[in-house]
This record gives sequence, structure tokens and C-alpha cells, in this order.
Amino acid sequence: MKLLFASDPPKSAAVLVRYFPKEERANLPVTVGAAEFSLGRGSLLPLPHAGDAVERELAFAEAGERGEEADRRAAVAAKQLGGWRRDLPALAGVPVGNYRFEEFLPVHRHTNPLRVLTLVVSEERRKTAKAAAERGRAIADAVNLARDTANQPPNVINPPTLADHARRVAHKHGLECEILDEKDLRKGKFGGLLAVGGASASAPRLIVLRHRGGKKGEAPVCIVGKAVTFDAGGLSIKTAEGMVDMVFDKCGGCAVLGAIAGIAKLGVRRNVTAIIPAAENMIGPVAYRPGDIVTAYGGKTIEVLNTDAEGRVILADALVYAVEDEKAAQIVDLATLTGACIIALGDDAAGLFSTHDDLAAEIDAAAKRAGEMTWRLPIFPYHDKRIRGDVGQVKNTGGRPGGASTAAAFLKVFAGGRPWVHLDIAGPAAIDKDRPGMARGATGYGVRTLLEWLAPAEAA
Repeated sequence: MKLLFASDPPKSAAVLVRYFPKEERANLPVTVGAAEFSLGRGSLLPLPHAGDAVERELAFAEAGERGEEADRRAAVAAKQLGGWRRDLPALAGVPVGNYRFEEFLPVHRHTNPLRVLTLVVSEERRKTAKAAAERGRAIADAVNLARDTANQPPNVINPPTLADHARRVAHKHGLECEILDEKDLRKGKFGGLLAVGGASASAPRLIVLRHRGGKKGEAPVCIVGKAVTFDAGGLSIKTAEGMVDMVFDKCGGCAVLGAIAGIAKLGVRRNVTAIIPAAENMIGPVAYRPGDIVTAYGGKTIEVLNTDAEGRVILADALVYAVEDEKAAQIVDLATLTGACIIALGDDAAGLFSTHDDLAAEIDAAAKRAGEMTWRLPIFPYHDKRIRGDVGQVKNTGGRPGGASTAAAFLKVFAGGRPWVHLDIAGPAAIDKDRPGMARGATGYGVRTLLEWLAPAEAA
């Protein structure tokens, strides 16, 4: 989508989209009450137009005062306008709402996206507006990279092809890229990845991307994302219904991939390492079994009780890598980890777990600014006890009670005492129906939170 700036609305515009902040409600061409103006997130208010019936004018009512709210509502406008199947210069909108995953649909079913976006702004505010728009575009591109990768089916994206894709992303954005293949993983004794991915014809990978934006030798921030490219559950097999959405079990890793691309594009002045453990959890003669003892990278032993609790097993390897190899100053991991978190919080919010209150507060505040919902959940001592192993150091499941918290307690064992936050994004990572401003499929949840944390708008 081409982004233009102008002092006046383009004469060729078939549709004009205007923003009216709260304080400008009185300037609307029709009388609109406070209740109507403050409709729910993403509401569009059609206004009468005296001209040709083909032409329309929409007033886009922005109830919130923060820029992130405007971004969300702009996404709604872009999504609405894109459905009209024509090139539409508009006053505002963002590529997030313009996105559709239609790669495998016949052409006649494709939705024409917005191709030209004109931002109308006064000359004295042009520089500020352009900088803000460029930042918004970089963030939207990062979100859409995550979505586009996560939406790819498992016969297209598996661990090796995800690694190839990550290499291309690294080359495009000037990132260092290191890929550990199955030989490297065996040599390094990455037992978690090798166990979970052992039954798949597509061998596991550990994908490492580095952004060198800080001082030389400065300990990096590590962002870690689970990428199970398909999860059949292993020998603890899922139901047929439960497998349908397992294409999205890689959303944590895809969010981290999108975020590191955005970090590079925004020129973040910190050292940041993205670590993506990628595996396919399948069934076969060499599949790992309930009752196995797996030795994770770094030497801790995992007592496997359920092979469908696999995400935490590959994250164990990645977290230890962050601590021991990258010497991480801080770690944030994202994972579609537990159905229990969806039961606790629903589909829209991520569970936030941490051993470090200050870092937890930073991530929570960044999520709020980014418009992504989080809710902090506890790791109590009895959660630690539930995952204490009988014949191994830790169990890979503490059972159904407090399942999201016991999963986090498991991860804590491998975080090495570093300031660490775990985001369980099982609920908001993907949606099964279109929503205002967001097409069905992967949402890119977490990308905006990470970018707002590492590159806040106030510092831009």
C-alpha cells in the first residue's frame, strides 16, 4: 500500500474518511450524541452525502485519546474500505486492517486491498505526522509479517522452511542469523527439541536472530517464541477437532520473528536476540513417550507425563540457550502454551507470568499502550510443587488444576533466575471469525507489545 501526504483531500477520492476526536465532536456535519459517538471499539458512523450515490463519506469517530486507539480504529476503516473493491485514497488507516490471507484462494475470491493511502495534514504538522506514520507502518509490517508466517499451512511451513524464511527476513533487515539444524542440536544436546521433533520427517531447528543496536558486549534482551509448526499431540494424541487449529501453534515464534524485524526497522538502540525453537510434534516409531526422561539443553531432566505438553519442553532448551549462550539481561517468551489460560481469561487476553515485578510492570504497561490485553497470573509455591519430578527434575505437566500457572512454573526452572516474563498467548494468537479491524486467522498478538516495550513511541 502506497502512503502519500497532502495538505488537502485528493479530488479523486471516492470515499473520504475523517477522524473526529472527542473534543471535535461538535464539528461533525450532523448532530451526534455522546453515547452514539462513543460506540464500541471500531464503530463506523455513516453520514448522509448529497452527491452521487456511488460516492460516500464516512465520519470515523475516535473515542479514545491515545494514538494506539486511533491505530485500531484506522484498521477498521481500512478493512471496511478494502471490501469495496476499488482503489480508495483515504485520510487515515493502517495496513493491519488491510491485511487478508488469500494466497491459496482463487483470484475471483480475493479482496481488493487499499492501494493508496493519503494522509491529509497541515504543512506545519507534516514532519511529525510523517514520522508517526512511518513508525506505524513499520509496526504494521511487523505484525503482518507475523500473521503471514503464522497463517501458512503446515505443509508449507515446517521447521526447516521456517528457518529458511527467517534467513530471508534476517537478510532483508540486516540481522545476524544462526540456525542450529538437527546435527547441531544433537551435538549440543538439545534434548527438548530433539524429543518433541523426533517423530517428524521435518527435523527441528533452533532459529537465532540478533539485532546489534546497543553497545558492543552489552547483554541482550532475549525474546523467545514457541514455534510448533504442527501439533498432533504426539502419542498423547489430540482429537481430530483439537488438531484443526494447530497450524497456529507456531504463533509465538512468528510474533518474535515479526518483532525482531520491526526492531531492526525502527533502529532500536539495544542488543536484542530472537530465539525460536521450531519443531513438529508428530506420531511415529521414534516418537517420545509418556514416561520418558528427556535431558534438556544445559542438563536438567524432564519427566514426560504427556507428550501434548510439548511447547514447554522445546522452550526449556531455548530459555537455557538465552541464559547460557546469549547471557540474556532480560527474557520475554511468548507461547500458545495452555488451554487452561483460555479457560481462565477467555480468547482476548494473554496470561502474564513473571518472577520479576519491575519487568512484569514494564510489559503490562507496554501491552496497554499497544492495545493488547494481558492479565498477570500467579506462580505460587504449590504450583512449583506440582511440577516437581518423581524420577526426573521436573514434570512436563502438573495436571489440570492451575494448568497455566504450573506450565509457567515449569518454564521458570529454565529461566536461570534472570528477569523473565512469560506470555501465554493461547487465547488471542488467532481468531476464527473476522473482527473489526482484524481478519480471521493469526492476529500477530505480542508484536506490538514487544515493540512498544523496546521502542516506545515516546522515545521515537
